[in-house]
Amino acid sequence: GDAAEMRAYFMREGDLKQMRRSNEKRYAAFAQKLDLNSNFPQHLTAAFDGLYTMAYFGEDLLPYWNRNGEKTIEDLYVEAEEEYKEVMAKCYEFDRQLMADAYLVGGKEYAELCALAYRQSVSAFQMSESSDGELLYFTPQVGPVDEYYPASPLYLRYNPKLVEAMLNPFFYYSESGKWGKPYPVHDLGGYPIVNGQTVGGDMPIEEAGNALIMTAAIAKMEKNASYAEKHWETLTHWAGYLLEIGTDTGDQLTTDNFAGGCHHHANLSAKSILGIASYAKLAEMLNKKEEAKKYMDAACEMVKEWEESAYAGDHYRLAFDQPDSWGMKYNLIWDRLLDLNLFPERIIQKEMDFYLTKMNEFGCPLDSRHSYTKTDWMVWTGSLSTDSTTFRKFILPLHKFMNETKDRVPMADLINTDQSKVIDFRGRSVVGGYFIRLLEQN
Repeated sequence: GDAAEMRAYFMREGDLKQMRRSNEKRYAAFAQKLDLNSNFPQHLTAAFDGLYTMAYFGEDLLPYWNRNGEKTIEDLYVEAEEEYKEVMAKCYEFDRQLMADAYLVGGKEYAELCALAYRQSVSAFQMSESSDGELLYFTPQVGPVDEYYPASPLYLRYNPKLVEAMLNPFFYYSESGKWGKPYPVHDLGGYPIVNGQTVGGDMPIEEAGNALIMTAAIAKMEKNASYAEKHWETLTHWAGYLLEIGTDTGDQLTTDNFAGGCHHHANLSAKSILGIASYAKLAEMLNKKEEAKKYMDAACEMVKEWEESAYAGDHYRLAFDQPDSWGMKYNLIWDRLLDLNLFPERIIQKEMDFYLTKMNEFGCPLDSRHSYTKTDWMVWTGSLSTDSTTFRKFILPLHKFMNETKDRVPMADLINTDQSKVIDFRGRSVVGGYFIRLLEQN
């Protein structure tokens, strides 16, 4: 019935009854009364049956729980009730372990941020299976890859197969001949129809770098490169494209384009270099020695060019052609996580020292153009330092913001650093990126 009327009746009578639907534009609600004096724990089971997840290149996908089309939502209720105690026991144990692990590497505040991020990120995804038996894990827009990339640390930490499932549709689209370009598509459409890119503007370097780094991360976590081998021809095209572009990314779009267009972007260039090196690492794992040497040598030379072009005395530039600019080089975290060891420690240390001079009450701005920041990138940037004290200097302001903001919205990832106000990007999966500090603990 009408939510307001049911609340008023319950407060007055201590009971529930069905109410007429109001003609006013107010919320309808479902209500259930539980006896708080009960001698045993009580719970409610709620489920939503969308029947299909979405149309996927002409194929109507069933949800993963009903991927064979043999179950009903009523069956799901029965199974959930039968497995309730067992599942809850696993949940409690997982919660305990997550908090203990996160506390160990980042303290109480970091653990609390991870607890918030876990639920929000996982809730943003749906899972299904194609008719070929390929696992698919997607957000409603099915991409972009540059949203899966920041979210990936959570899934790499706990189940790399889900990162494969994020990338599967993009490999399929390239390998089916539907795309035809030497880099990944930006996105594949949006709920409920997935037929190809719907967001205007390709992001060639951004998405190629993302896909190569994520594939290398999968290989590291799984301790084999079988997934990369399955898509080797496509990965080769993407790495070759990055190699052809070179160190200067020119006027290409970046994932941070919401902050304004920025040509010759140093952080995007770093991603491209790390994407090339990721391909070399995969080639090495697959015993493709000639390719491994060619691409790793090229990446090493590009780092030298990068340092010379980005150098600005006590820091490195946001853009190669902007002498007074600066910005967080969060992509560099993969240099250590993937054991690439391309960028000298002096670069990391100089950047970290500089960021600390730019800190505001609620964190370090994304770059020199604005006072706002991206929370996932701030956690990645803090993780560039192996020193826990320095890492916490990035975490404590973020925790303070989440604790003090009066904006009653799902956790946002674009926030002010000089006032406790949310800018944009609420309730997104990218906060899975907070788990990047935990990746080194595996």
